Amino acid sequence: MQEVQVQEQVKVKSVSRTQRSVRAIRQQLQAFSFTVPALVLLAIFLLYPIGYVIYLSFQRWNLLGTPQFIGLQNYATIFFRDSAFLQSVGVTIFFVILAVPAQVALGLLLAILIENEFRGRTFFRTVFFIPLVVSFVAAGITFQWMFSTTANPGIFPAILTSLGLKFPDWQTSNGIMAMVMVVIMNTWKATGFSMILYLAGLQSISPELYEAASIDGVGNAWQRFRYVSWPLLIPTTTLLIITNTIGSFQAFEPFYVMTNGGPAGATTTIVFYIYNNFATRTGVASAAATIFLIFVLAITVVQLVVSQRTQRGYY
Repeated sequence: MQEVQVQEQVKVKSVSRTQRSVRAIRQQLQAFSFTVPALVLLAIFLLYPIGYVIYLSFQRWNLLGTPQFIGLQNYATIFFRDSAFLQSVGVTIFFVILAVPAQVALGLLLAILIENEFRGRTFFRTVFFIPLVVSFVAAGITFQWMFSTTANPGIFPAILTSLGLKFPDWQTSNGIMAMVMVVIMNTWKATGFSMILYLAGLQSISPELYEAASIDGVGNAWQRFRYVSWPLLIPTTTLLIITNTIGSFQAFEPFYVMTNGGPAGATTTIVFYIYNNFATRTGVASAAATIFLIFVLAITVVQLVVSQRTQRGYY
């Protein structure tokens, strides 16, 4: 009799475990079902285009006819036969080196300046943020008009000419100055994003931390920033460096509107190179886009690893 009762108890326990397992699986499937629409959209608008571009990088095609498989010839072309691609890589890296530090540093400076209460703070916040909502096309056309060095000079070149000075001819001959002008416009346009994030980070720091630091001997404003604010702003800085780096690598409108890749290819970035070649050499442009994707992913991973190690050093 006791053995029968024990067997029934074991059966009841096994049944209850099975029911719990089935219930848990149903809950997981139900939770997963909510992500299906997002996964479908992700597959259609992200994964499929990436896969198709990688597929085209192994084909000879010009948007007409049937793609023809040619193996790694497109990659050999961009690395060993087409010097314009390697030039575009150098131009892109040069732009990122100039643009990212300028956006991050200026955004931090503006955030520090408008953090504390003072008369007109709301006005200055608005002024510093307005360029962010202006389109790159409008900003590029405005800067091109203001700094034009053509037969109809812009405002600033005309002022320098009246003073007996000459503004560098960035539109036709001076490639370095052309890049500097694009960086200036891009920094003016995008710094507001860095400022807003830094301002939010500064205002999230508890005043008690500053009070504790002053008790420990941290007196002036630089020491408060160096030992209290900056370590707590490292996550924000990491986010800004990554987002601004990716955005700078993908920059297209500033170059298209202000310089059209010139003079002599001095402002032709990788994205602009892909744009110029996609219609006539689709396979070559797709190979360049694939290399560009791998390069950006590698840069992002390196930045994340370095930032994590830096945070461990501070904390």
